[in-house]
Amino acid sequence: MTNINPIKFGVTGYYRPEEKPEIKEKPEQKKEGKKEQKQLGQEEVLNYLASQNVDVIPKATRTINVSKYVTAEQEERIAEFMKGFEADFENASAIAKEEFPDIEQRTADNIALAYINAAY
Repeated sequence: MTNINPIKFGVTGYYRPEEKPEIKEKPEQKKEGKKEQKQLGQEEVLNYLASQNVDVIPKATRTINVSKYVTAEQEERIAEFMKGFEADFENASAIAKEEFPDIEQRTADNIALAYINAAY
């Protein structure tokens, strides 16, 4: 019943609006001026990153032994499927580039992926 406004429906005798607590204003905080930031050179930034032990170059990825998960026949079938997929992708990307010569290659690739996703 709290969401219904009784005044709108002509019920005024029993309606008492909820009292809202007074919001006390916070005392104004002193605003400090912006501190001058020192411009750092490239060497200082690189030295800082080196001291933080940040990996800039990603670690080498580990190799996966496929024979643990699939048989030789399955591996060959997957390889053939991927060759066909790559050929379809290249073909669809080339067609998109022909139809819209002003688009970037990345956009043509996205159109090709959208086509392949709809087809498969």
